[in-house]
Amino acid sequence: MSYGKSITVYLMDGDSSQRYQVTLDNWNIKAYKIPVGLVAASNSLDSIHTAGVYFLFGYVEGQKSVYVGEAEDVYRRLTQHIPEKDGYIWDNAVVFIASEIGVLDKARVKYLENRFYNIIKDANSYRLLNRNEPTKSTITKYSEDAMEVVIDNIKLIIPVLGYTPFKNRISESVAAIKNNSNSRDTPFENLISESEFSSENEEIFYIKNTKLQAKCRFNLDIYMFNSDNPQSGLMPFTLLKGSQISNVKSSLRKSLKQLRQECIDSNAIKDGILQKDLRCFDSASYVAGFVLGRSSNGSIELRTNDGQTFKDWLAKRQNKI
Repeated sequence: MSYGKSITVYLMDGDSSQRYQVTLDNWNIKAYKIPVGLVAASNSLDSIHTAGVYFLFGYVEGQKSVYVGEAEDVYRRLTQHIPEKDGYIWDNAVVFIASEIGVLDKARVKYLENRFYNIIKDANSYRLLNRNEPTKSTITKYSEDAMEVVIDNIKLIIPVLGYTPFKNRISESVAAIKNNSNSRDTPFENLISESEFSSENEEIFYIKNTKLQAKCRFNLDIYMFNSDNPQSGLMPFTLLKGSQISNVKSSLRKSLKQLRQECIDSNAIKDGILQKDLRCFDSASYVAGFVLGRSSNGSIELRTNDGQTFKDWLAKRQNKI
């Protein structure tokens, strides 16, 4: 039997665009959401100088991104995350620290860091910015069970703050394929033909090599809307019918392998050819990975008919807006 839970959200600065404190009833760990511009002003927050686990959320090349970290002094570690050193920009930090000494120590937060890294990697809905898999510390079975409860609670709280790194992006499309394989209301059905798209904010991109050619339609308006509305569910990339699909390589992410298999099982892919338009991609790299069957940099793999990379095309169009 499941029971309701009470989450308290406190706008620390009286503004929803600034700092949050989030607490869960009968739990001795609290969360702070801190915009990057307010880190320096957060030096005196309760328990901010103790051990904890944190997430840095932002966008990289238009794709939702997250870095998972741990520290014995969370505030000090946040101040060390600078773009020149990290190689990326983040917008908001979400940190979890204990209100009682000893609840979270170095070994436990390292355990949490590793677990969250792998959970987010498997979900494959955010671009994971950690360069390597964090080391998983060895802790007692008692502590491990306690940390798994912490994980469950953090997975409950983070979506309240507007982020969904634990939600498998592909799973909903896969479910739709399974449940609606004989229905028109699937992610594959495109009710508007390619010829009807004439907006200057749309473009056809190609993925080509000596063995295949695929093309997708990209909608810049949806892409920009998603930047401010990350949970919109709208997909700016549509892989078009007739695209050729390569064999799967070992580097392809688990969720994309799953989606490809479901496409094959539902006859959306036959003999390596996409039979229907596919609308379940929110980044260029996921389109490229799906087509090429391997880990891919979509910013370079996707090109216009005249050879311009998606990255260069996007930069030029955004400068005009």
